[in-house]
Amino acid sequence: MQMTIKTSQKVTQVLSAQLVQHLEILQYSANELEQYIYEKANENPLIVVTDAEAKRQYEEIMQLASCSFNTFSLPYDVSRNDQFNIIEMKLAEKESYEQFLLEQVPMHKNLSSVDLRILKFLIQSLDDRLFLDVELEIVAQKYKTTLSHVEAILDLLQTFEPVGVGARSYKEYLLIQLDNDQFAPIIASQFISSDLELVAAQAFKQLSKKYNIPLQEVKKAVHYIKKLKPIIVGDKLETIPYVNPDIEVKKIEEEWIIKLNRHYLPSVSIDESYVTLLKNDLNYKTYYRDSIKDALALLQGIEQRDKTLYELARWFVQLQEDFFIDGLEAIKPMRLKDVAGVLGVHESTISRAIRGKYIQVPHGIYALQSLFTKGLMNTSGKMDSIMYIKKRLKQLIEREDKQNPLADQQITNILCTEGIQISRRTVAKYREEMNIMSSFNRAYG
Repeated sequence: MQMTIKTSQKVTQVLSAQLVQHLEILQYSANELEQYIYEKANENPLIVVTDAEAKRQYEEIMQLASCSFNTFSLPYDVSRNDQFNIIEMKLAEKESYEQFLLEQVPMHKNLSSVDLRILKFLIQSLDDRLFLDVELEIVAQKYKTTLSHVEAILDLLQTFEPVGVGARSYKEYLLIQLDNDQFAPIIASQFISSDLELVAAQAFKQLSKKYNIPLQEVKKAVHYIKKLKPIIVGDKLETIPYVNPDIEVKKIEEEWIIKLNRHYLPSVSIDESYVTLLKNDLNYKTYYRDSIKDALALLQGIEQRDKTLYELARWFVQLQEDFFIDGLEAIKPMRLKDVAGVLGVHESTISRAIRGKYIQVPHGIYALQSLFTKGLMNTSGKMDSIMYIKKRLKQLIEREDKQNPLADQQITNILCTEGIQISRRTVAKYREEMNIMSSFNRAYG
């Protein structure tokens, strides 16, 4: 037998530890990044962290303390130890979740008066975790409607921010998060629905055998699920953190201004005294080198995260100016692939950048993920957003002859003549999503 040796060239991409850390920082939400910064500071003596909240509260207290109490028209003598404390009142200010959710209602303009009443009742029936605390059957009876009608309104509420609002159980809360992430492992939803106990126990082999899938695929799905919120604390669930927008966009004198909100994140710096101490000690040469490298990687990772978010916002403003003025109805179809191509990065980088991030615009706060909308190709080669198509569908139905309502196929034909390539099945799907009855029920309803 003749032995031969064959050689071949193969190009592979190996990520450096620094790049891996940068990508990890990029995908963190503000709350996760804050936790990560403190974890790194505990591990590395060169990293100095200044708590943003403590610093802000201290500045507010000092500002209030420096004010002359004579400028306040108070109905009592402030020199006494009165129960009313103006400083405590200032620090205790907090916007309610209910108000935040109600501000999102006007974004959905195709709701009937009954829909609005049901939606507001559901919002008022949320517990401190933003989980729904009322049975849907009771809501249906209260508003004299069907269970499916209430379920449709709940589905709408579950699209609100923050992600997970309106869930009725821990499992449903996790599943809502999966629905908001197109890169979630496909098997993860089955694990959550049927085998959450095995996931918690990290029973990789048992899950692999049960679903007949590779062990590596199981581990990937389990690790993904364990990163989802909320985290179990004892026998309770963490409350959903209030949304702090990462980016703010507003118009000043006909120009869009982009601002990254860093004031609620701790500031990070390097302790020069420790640098001097370790740098000059030969016994800690390797430890110093690793520590300074790790500290610089953290600072550079945060800087790179800010840069990527700013570039994303700048591109959004250029492409989606109508959205910033008129809201979601005016948003144009946009894919991760499109943005990645413009910014010259991988699609997965954009996915990491928008995960758990929020943008504040003149008419509300939106998850960056919600700005990536699907669309349908029209005859001119461009994409029409689903929101635009739904709006047009609703207009056709509102203007139809009430004695002879338009059938789904007739609506399809009209939209096709307008250049919108759409099937009758898709028209029916969009109509049902907007709680619009079929032509038969509209005629005899």
